[in-house]
Amino acid sequence: MNENVAPIDDDDGDLESQPGESKRQRSTIGFPYSDYEAALAVAKAIHGNVGHGACSASSQLAAWMQQSAKSSTYRTQLSTARLFGLIDSENAETYRLTELGIRVVDPAQARAARAEAFMKVPLFAALYEKYKTGVTPPPGALEREIVSLGVSEKQKARARQVFETSAEQTGFREQGPNRLVMPAVVVLPPPAGSSGNGGGGSGNGGGGAAGLNLDPLLIALLHKIPGQGDAWPKDRRLRWFKTFAMNVSQVYDGDEEPVELTIGLVGGASVGSGP
Repeated sequence: MNENVAPIDDDDGDLESQPGESKRQRSTIGFPYSDYEAALAVAKAIHGNVGHGACSASSQLAAWMQQSAKSSTYRTQLSTARLFGLIDSENAETYRLTELGIRVVDPAQARAARAEAFMKVPLFAALYEKYKTGVTPPPGALEREIVSLGVSEKQKARARQVFETSAEQTGFREQGPNRLVMPAVVVLPPPAGSSGNGGGGSGNGGGGAAGLNLDPLLIALLHKIPGQGDAWPKDRRLRWFKTFAMNVSQVYDGDEEPVELTIGLVGGASVGSGP
């Protein structure tokens, strides 16, 4: 869902188009109007009141967050939580936590989940890919880069500020204020007496990919593989393998010996390099 975010209307925090606004310049890449902590507050409110269950956006969630259900601030916060991949809706009124949202509010999984949430935002993922091997430029140059990626000129400063704050909140700035580095995650060994392969099922217990002793980011990517018999177009497959290779490099490569892989479609026109 987060890969197909509708363009954001560039007037204020209200993400819904108003009559007569069709000629406004619109951003063509998804980015939130609020930072990661605003999205996390939504996830915590849902988890703290209904756990993994569903709730009403107007009659329950707004009250739990002490906001007006009709305010643009509240609707912006909901949109932000959706863009970070923490919540999903069954309809226009009912919300619940996603699998990522459940992990974000779990202290044992929060660090890896925060990083994954950051990468869910199309603008943030694009900036990370561009600057992961170097340093990010000063604010003015970074804003020009943000515009080139699809953010409207009017919203470039806001997009940069939210990007910078979210990068710090999710651990991507731990190595310095001008560096974007995937946060390291410590993988704990399985409890004594438990099997690494686990039994059946694919939840966070012992089965499926979650039962493997792997970095949580890699496990999250494995869970994105479609089930047997489901469609998996070649362009999405190529992007998945590039992303997986990048994360494998982050987990296993030392700073002195990064591994470079070339991943592409055999016989196709599109060939890309990954970590």
